[in-house]
Amino acid sequence: MKDLILQATVSKLVMNRDSLEEAENLMLDYLKINPYDADGWSRLVILETMSPIEDYERATEYLNTALTYHKDNSLFFVLKLFFIDWYLGGLDEILVNKALDLKSVVNCETSSMLSYILAWHYKCKDISKFESLLNESIQECSKHVSNYSDLGKHYLSKGDKELGKKMIREGVSNVKLIYGESNIDYDPLDIVRFINERITGVFITEVMYDSLKKLIQT
Repeated sequence: MKDLILQATVSKLVMNRDSLEEAENLMLDYLKINPYDADGWSRLVILETMSPIEDYERATEYLNTALTYHKDNSLFFVLKLFFIDWYLGGLDEILVNKALDLKSVVNCETSSMLSYILAWHYKCKDISKFESLLNESIQECSKHVSNYSDLGKHYLSKGDKELGKKMIREGVSNVKLIYGESNIDYDPLDIVRFINERITGVFITEVMYDSLKKLIQT
């Protein structure tokens, strides 16, 4: 953010979950004056996902507004796609086509994230597309965790244990950070942290890491 003093104030407020609304109002007032501050928008959006707010519809509305000022911010679109598919009833054909079009112009890592989200969109509709899009996500970026681990679990469910374990093993090898009970020194409003936890999976809890390791060992 351009206003580092406000950023520090908001960061302190969000440490107390009873102060999230106050933090939100400060960010909204700031963005009315500074709508071209992309980091300000990303912090407001991530704030909306925190408990007890957890308002993904409002977070998506903020993303839509942010995208009017930052039309080329692909991470904003990735988050919008993720929120709508996972929390707001799923993607419509217009959003799916927009994601497919965007894949041809963004970098490989962003394209991989889009493929991953689209894979989950198709999971209950077309399992072959789910599988092919996860494979596509891996081909586009071989440094993530979720695409490998989810594809591995899919293969395990089909009875292909060796291939399933291989995929999960590859995913586990890509883990960059394991959260333990002492890992509390991080920026809760950082959009990259959020994406690495919720989409790429390279930041992972100790419990989740152990569960993936068990799948490899069984």
